[in-house]
Amino acid sequence: MLLLDWEIGRNRTTLTIVKIIETPEHLHLLTALTYYSRLRFIQHLLPLLQEATRLRRVVSVFAGTKEGCLDPSDFQARRVSLLAARGHIASLLTLGLEAIAKQAPNVSFVHDFPGAVKSEIADEMTGVLAVCLKEFFKVFGRWIYIPNEECGERHLFLATSARYASRSTEEKGKGDGDGVQVGNGVDVARGTDGELGSGVYSVGWDGESAVPKVEKLLAGLRKEGMVEKVWEHTLGEFKRITAREEAKA
Repeated sequence: MLLLDWEIGRNRTTLTIVKIIETPEHLHLLTALTYYSRLRFIQHLLPLLQEATRLRRVVSVFAGTKEGCLDPSDFQARRVSLLAARGHIASLLTLGLEAIAKQAPNVSFVHDFPGAVKSEIADEMTGVLAVCLKEFFKVFGRWIYIPNEECGERHLFLATSARYASRSTEEKGKGDGDGVQVGNGVDVARGTDGELGSGVYSVGWDGESAVPKVEKLLAGLRKEGMVEKVWEHTLGEFKRITAREEAKA
């Protein structure tokens, strides 16, 4: 099982929500942390995950169920407005997981939103909006924050429950072989394509699948061939950075 969180590397580089920061590889830092690095981890660890006897799963913590419009002319989100950035990158990540899932039908992929959890990440943000957010959560955080212990329990459930079955699971209703069996009255979750147990899941802080509006948006992006375009772009960036040809999905 592979768990990826968007705070990876935050102690090395000060994050800002105003200025575009570029990595040494000429990637937008925000998308490097939330997308490119994750897909690279998954790509290289996928053969090992596929050989596991049980619990073949990737959990990526960012903004599941918050998918929005995706600008194919600016996958790195360098020119995407601040308000649209989360939806853009959330869709990028979900579609990227859908692309790589085609290579591994026996692995399940979960893109989740952890909710409002108190952490130190806000301490490293700069800018006017950052100050406003800090003050807002300082006042209202006690009623908004999800306790860290509860958040941890929920992520343990995402990582281990057979509710988030892989596409190749033989018994979709039970999720056999894909983790801790679900109890009576608990069904396998609905995937990003709207089908039960389809292998890729966009879930909210409570572990529930994305609402029909988000599923419809993702369906529209698929119809436009965006899964293939996202993956082609991703492989192109990997090749540019490493000077190596990457295997296509």
